[in-house]
Amino acid sequence: MPNFTPLFNRSDTLLGVCEGLGRDIGIHPNFLRIAFGVGLMVNPVFVIGAYLALGVAVYAARFLFPDMPRAAAVVPPVTMVAEGNDDMVAPDRLAA
Repeated sequence: MPNFTPLFNRSDTLLGVCEGLGRDIGIHPNFLRIAFGVGLMVNPVFVIGAYLALGVAVYAARFLFPDMPRAAAVVPPVTMVAEGNDDMVAPDRLAA
């Protein structure tokens, strides 16, 4: 099982807002980082407020709806059809 560190405890993020939104929306977080960076040059007060508000929203979403470990998929047994015959044949009987 991979080592999982919560977004807010990682050393390489400020609050994990772009990473969390990127995971939730399904886009690469660098696109969000670029958008925040450009917006910071245009209107810093609004962007800092939006970043902090989104940080609260991401934190609340992670607290209220934590990632649950996914159950292993159940794979049904494999059955194969022999050529020229419509009868089901077990895989160990196909070997010649």
